[in-house]
Amino acid sequence: MLDIGCGNGASLIRLATAHACRGIGFDFSARMIAVATAAVRQAGLDHAIAFHHRAVPPVPTDWGAFDLAYSQRSLINLETRAAQRAAVLSVADTLLPGGRYIMIECFNDGGEETNLLRRRLGLEAIAAPWHNLFFDLAEVKSWSTPQFYVERVVHISSTYHFLSRVVYAKLAQQSGEALRYDSEINLIAAQLPQEIGTFGPVKACIWRKAA
Repeated sequence: MLDIGCGNGASLIRLATAHACRGIGFDFSARMIAVATAAVRQAGLDHAIAFHHRAVPPVPTDWGAFDLAYSQRSLINLETRAAQRAAVLSVADTLLPGGRYIMIECFNDGGEETNLLRRRLGLEAIAAPWHNLFFDLAEVKSWSTPQFYVERVVHISSTYHFLSRVVYAKLAQQSGEALRYDSEINLIAAQLPQEIGTFGPVKACIWRKAA
């Protein structure tokens, strides 16, 4: 598998440990690659994982074709929509026929759904970080071609986002409690099925390369 924007390498190391898979990760930050390389060496996975210093777009094709590629909130750091589109579509060149790209990124759509409810409860809207460029789901779907297309969308944090950012946020406001990520309601929310509704900006677009 290919980890696009691997950061400190933690995700790829966990996957290789749990599933005995092999992978390549890359990131634009040389410092993060140094951290990831040290971590994989400490985990004893040098035989299965390698990390490289690269940037996008395009996604590099240096290491052959993969069964699976994924990104985790890394392409939202690109500065223009044109660069994002080029990066996403270039993933197809890294995949084997029938391969998948799991695009875990932030989208404006789910964030606005959450904010509509927050406003009704007298809560401030949550703005996207200034340094991120969130995707628009309909636009991303429109990038599909017969050769490389969005197979489905998974709202991977909808339940958690609704309970933590709407329900818990209102309860905390009423009680004067400081918000805590480890609050009881957040811990419960994380254990529930996550596709209740379409709330929250973090979603997974599952792309498929035609066989």
